[in-house]
Amino acid sequence: MSGIFTISLDFELHWGVFDKKDRNQRETCYRNTLNLVPRMLEAFAKYDVHVTWATVGSMFVNNESEWNAIKPKVEPEYEIEKYSAYDFARKNGLAEGYRWAHFAPDMVAEILKYPGQELGTHTFSHYYCLEKQRNNDAFNADLMAAARASAPYNTPMLSLVFPRNQFNPEYLRTCTKNGILTVRSNPSDWFWSPVTNKGANLTRKIARTLDAYVKVSSHRTSYPLSSIKITDGEPLQLPASRFLRPWRDKYQFANGLRIRRLCAEMKEAAQKNEVYHLWWHPENFGDHPEQNMQSLKVLLEQYQKLKAKYGMQSWTMGEYAQHLIPERYEARLKQPVVLQKEAV
Repeated sequence: MSGIFTISLDFELHWGVFDKKDRNQRETCYRNTLNLVPRMLEAFAKYDVHVTWATVGSMFVNNESEWNAIKPKVEPEYEIEKYSAYDFARKNGLAEGYRWAHFAPDMVAEILKYPGQELGTHTFSHYYCLEKQRNNDAFNADLMAAARASAPYNTPMLSLVFPRNQFNPEYLRTCTKNGILTVRSNPSDWFWSPVTNKGANLTRKIARTLDAYVKVSSHRTSYPLSSIKITDGEPLQLPASRFLRPWRDKYQFANGLRIRRLCAEMKEAAQKNEVYHLWWHPENFGDHPEQNMQSLKVLLEQYQKLKAKYGMQSWTMGEYAQHLIPERYEARLKQPVVLQKEAV
């Protein structure tokens, strides 16, 4: 088996940072992001790169009225109230004037027009799976809401990315119950281990940032396909290899350094016939769109070179299920869209 290049994107707009940032200050970034999505799709098509777009389910709808009709009746009721998207919506509203921050059904539909692009889920509400909350059924209700939001697009949600990388093994069987076949897990280094929002301290952030430019991690970023465990009742777990850090205007030398390091890691994966799993948020490109698109072009060109020389392939997260658990994959595709009713 040749090496495999995987990209998963956490597509979230303001749902990803409603508890940390002011949406008014992010307007330019979000509008740039929405303009960039078609350009990214064209680039992925040009270089034949398959991508999983793990998209917050709230973005699938058109407006606040639709959102209120689809949202779950069972909310998580986090001990720290500000982590609730529902609390944010009640206090701040989701008015049409803020559509660019919350809703992107046209972009969701655009993704599905391109071959090799998978629409995955980032939960309905950017659900935090490690935060203390009072309702044990809330995560299941969230995934059902995500399914209701995706129903008009007639595409199964096969893959999930946990928001803020709050990977929680206790939720894996709930994922399977809701038709999820693959989830992204975290790199093994201590500074990428799953933690609550409060646990993401400065030391961890510094280590993550440094590791993008110089070797801080103790493990190789790529891994053999055979290392992905198949467990009854649970989705496949696909470890992330590297986060694509955005272009920074103050660090010209470092900008080049991070791309050279990524290209070197991709090459090593191709030579060793291993998996290399790159991820980022489309919103990361919003502050410096042209520079970030140029960085992406370099990486996609590197993939083309590795494909030609070593036979490297490009897979979405869902394609791992297609190859590793084909019976479950085929059975999932045959399932009709059933909009489960919530227990209240």
